[in-house]
Amino acid sequence: MKKTVIVVEGHHDEQKIKSVYPDVECIVTNGSSITKETLNLIYQTSLTNEVILFLDPDFPGKKITNQILETRGNYKIVFISKEEALSKNHKKIGVEHAAEMSIKNALNLKKEISFQKDPEITAAELHKRKLANHPNSKHRRSALCKSLNIPLFNGKALAKYLNMLGISLERIDAIINEKIRL
Repeated sequence: MKKTVIVVEGHHDEQKIKSVYPDVECIVTNGSSITKETLNLIYQTSLTNEVILFLDPDFPGKKITNQILETRGNYKIVFISKEEALSKNHKKIGVEHAAEMSIKNALNLKKEISFQKDPEITAAELHKRKLANHPNSKHRRSALCKSLNIPLFNGKALAKYLNMLGISLERIDAIINEKIRL
């Protein structure tokens, strides 16, 4: 069974989704300034997971949705109405302002989110490869992320996304041996 990953615009949207579905994985686009690396991350994730686009019901949300759809990945799109996404003061629109029931109705996910096997890539594995908690770990992570064409992450987030993408330790080791010097 595929894992469910939800794409949202901002960290507040992610927090709102996780308040309803604590175990779901999210990718945050950081608004309409979505990078090519983030687009590629979303696309690569769609190859091995169920990816749901749950973006704000406004112009920037539609623009981001269209940018993601241009990658030609396999995506499911869900919406909430502008009325459901209005802030209490009626000045802002966003998933972060939606009621729990609106989110549940839009996503219509089972109580149990599907998970893959235990993560192969742990903090200990990253530490062993000097990708975390090492003086040059940021440089090493940067080179690894560039080779994988994904955004640069801190150690904890890197482990999460490498597992989400199904990237093996063997592939990481091959990249380290081939491209990373230090």
